[in-house]
Amino acid sequence: MKEKKIRNKPLPFEFPGANWYGKEEETAVIKVIRNKSPFRYYGPNLTYETEKFEKEFAKFIGTKYALGVNSGTQALAVAMAALGIGPGSEVIIPCYMWISIPASIIRLGAIPVLAEIDETFTIDPDDIEKKITSRTKLIVAVHMSGAPCDMKRILKIAENYNIPVLEDCSQAIGAEIEGKKVGSFGIMATYSFQLNKILTTGEGGMITTNSLHLFKRADAIHDLGYPRVKGRLITKNTPYSLWGFGGRMCEIIGAIGRVQLKKVPKIIKAMRKAKKKIKEGISDIKEIKFRKLVDEKGDTGAFLILILPDSKIAKRFAEEMNKENLYAGLSPTIRVCDFGMHVYYNIHSLVKKHSNSPDGFPWTLEANKELVYNYDKGALPRSDELMEKSIIIPVPSIMSKTDIDDVIKGIHKIASKLFK
Repeated sequence: MKEKKIRNKPLPFEFPGANWYGKEEETAVIKVIRNKSPFRYYGPNLTYETEKFEKEFAKFIGTKYALGVNSGTQALAVAMAALGIGPGSEVIIPCYMWISIPASIIRLGAIPVLAEIDETFTIDPDDIEKKITSRTKLIVAVHMSGAPCDMKRILKIAENYNIPVLEDCSQAIGAEIEGKKVGSFGIMATYSFQLNKILTTGEGGMITTNSLHLFKRADAIHDLGYPRVKGRLITKNTPYSLWGFGGRMCEIIGAIGRVQLKKVPKIIKAMRKAKKKIKEGISDIKEIKFRKLVDEKGDTGAFLILILPDSKIAKRFAEEMNKENLYAGLSPTIRVCDFGMHVYYNIHSLVKKHSNSPDGFPWTLEANKELVYNYDKGALPRSDELMEKSIIIPVPSIMSKTDIDDVIKGIHKIASKLFK
């Protein structure tokens, strides 16, 4: 007789913010359309949705300034450009991240330097210090898979070497360390509002900072390279006459973002509650270890990472989870090492040092000729081993009691098979 599956269909879609879309977002968009003013700087009846969103977002994070952009990738590129990253610069990043991070560095003519992760699945502070050279111009602390980095240790190292820290909070909007929001620790921070994120506008992003100088640089760079006053470009020569990326946020994104921002605490509360129940329900399985959390209360709860005894068991465990329909929406449960371009050696353009131009920029630049790094699998053996023996499970923001119970029952069922 065929064994009955735990579930007949997958868990809900993992898209945290989108699961909470309702009439409020619809009304906000319609308001912009009816006012025929979708451009943030001028229009027949501008309601300043993006400007309001920036102010509300800065208040939520706890910074002085926020700048809306049209994607998280643009946020990274603009912030790094504002910080002066360019040829001859080395930027330290974790090996578990997203392709947009090395892409932004490389397109600016700089060189990414990979650091190991630890059991937080964020950058290992001890390895940061090993990777610092005289050319290190920036450390990127990526709050991966919903949980914070160890910012206290990272900032202490950065301060000792006088190196700025950029936080990437794209996967952890609303996460906290001892009650303080991520994105308020480093000199600048970036966010993404793409569909997979806790706050989503489909596309969109934000930059936060407490530095007026960096805000003004970013403001000019994200636009056409010049500052604006009352929506009009100031084209005279100033310290902020630069080169722009054309990364402005439109009013429709700003309007949706304002509505979604109000929902973030409820979304996070729902994910934390579900994740806590799942962890409690499987805590008796001694062969399973949980990801280490810098601040358990500050975790958004967006992902559950399980560390298993070895790579083969992790692969089998993920396969069994999928057979039981224990995965979120379109995303199968997988080992972390199989998580696409979140893992350094899965980014072929990085491994092979590809270029967008025939001259091999930036790898062939004179300023970078001494900066030779290996991005092949095996470059970071501790991280490789950890990612190979771990599985990642998104925690949908609308899990029912039945959904949670099914995950607990399913993990127990699989564990009983694999850990005989």
